[in-house]
Order: sequence, then structure tokens, then C-alpha cells
Amino acid sequence: MSAAVSPVPLSIEMMTSRQLVRRARLIETMIELVNESGSASIQMRDVTERSGVALGTVYRYFRSKDHLQAAALVEWQGKVTRRILVSNRDPDSDVLLLVKDFLRRALQAFDRLPGMAALTVQMLASAEPEVQRLMEQNSELHVAAFDHLLAGVPEDEIPSIRLAIHCVLWDAVKRMSSGRITFQEALAQVEGVADILLGARARRSDALRGNRSERTSA
Repeated sequence: MSAAVSPVPLSIEMMTSRQLVRRARLIETMIELVNESGSASIQMRDVTERSGVALGTVYRYFRSKDHLQAAALVEWQGKVTRRILVSNRDPDSDVLLLVKDFLRRALQAFDRLPGMAALTVQMLASAEPEVQRLMEQNSELHVAAFDHLLAGVPEDEIPSIRLAIHCVLWDAVKRMSSGRITFQEALAQVEGVADILLGARARRSDALRGNRSERTSA
């Protein structure tokens, strides 16, 4: 964690358009640096030199290096989840196929930038209030995305399905980023669990509908 800590930084709502552009540049720079060398070795001076933003200005937007890294992580992960939330979901869509598509996209993102997995672990362990708030926002965004994908599944089943898929996905991401399994092996792992949870449920629903049809016909 960076030793330098600023006063309370500006809130996004209070930033001008130029400040928002500068903030976005800092976030993109951090993502680039994490991709190149991992999060542990990055110093704030690396960010300022690459972005062209003065160090004093950086601390007007981010309280610390951890704060900036958390913002970069949330922005990076949010690109996939936000696309899901703004998509027009057909009520008759196959839930299992939608979930598998999301899992594939998530794994592909971590496969392209494996340093983000280590950064996620680091940010989840941070005690900084700003970091914790950002990670909570990130978690809420993931919950909203899964709820959107699982629309039509009984509401009392969604939390358990969401938790099981999330745990298996995160295990696959960590093992893939450390080189213990390949992308294809990770994908097979998470899709297999999705098949068990959602495929079995779909088969039970089809069987119940078939039984009702038989009783009606009789």
C-alpha cells in the first residue's frame, strides 16, 4: 500500500468534465501497468509518468495507490457486467446459455489480463474505506448482472445458484492466472457447474410440464 495518503478526494459528482477525463486517463494507465508488470511493483510515480498527470493532481482524485487500483479494477470488470445490464433480454432466452456466455466472457477477460486476478485478491484484503466501498459496488454490480441473467428462475433459488457459480468462477480464475489450468480447462469447470445447477433445473421443469400434459390428456 502506498504510504502517501491525501485528504478526502473529490467525489465524481463534483468533478468537471476535464477532471473526469483526467481521472479516466489515470484509471486506463493503471490497467495498462497492471497488465504489463502486475500490481505489486507499481508506484504512483509510474502512473504519473505514463499518464502525464502530476502527482499532486492524482491525490485530488484518489486517496492512495490502493484507491486508484480498486477504481481501475472496478472499471475493468464493470465493462462486462454493464453490457449485460443494458442488454435487452428476451424473456424466452435460454438461461443456461446466457450464463455460459457471461462466464466465457469473464474468463477471457482474466485470461487476457492475468494480473487482474492478483489485484482482485489484494483489493478484497484492503482495509481502506474507499477501497471497501468500491469493492462493495463491484459486488453489487455482479449480483445485478446475475439477477438479470437468471430472470425467470424462482427468486428463492437465485442466491444459492449465484453463490455457487461465483465461487467456482473465482476458483477457476485463480488457478488459471497461476498457470495451474488452461483457459479451456477453466471454462469446462465453470460450464460444468452451470450445467449441473441450471441444466438439471431445466430438465426437472420439462419433466413437470410433461407430467402435467399427460394428466391433462388422460
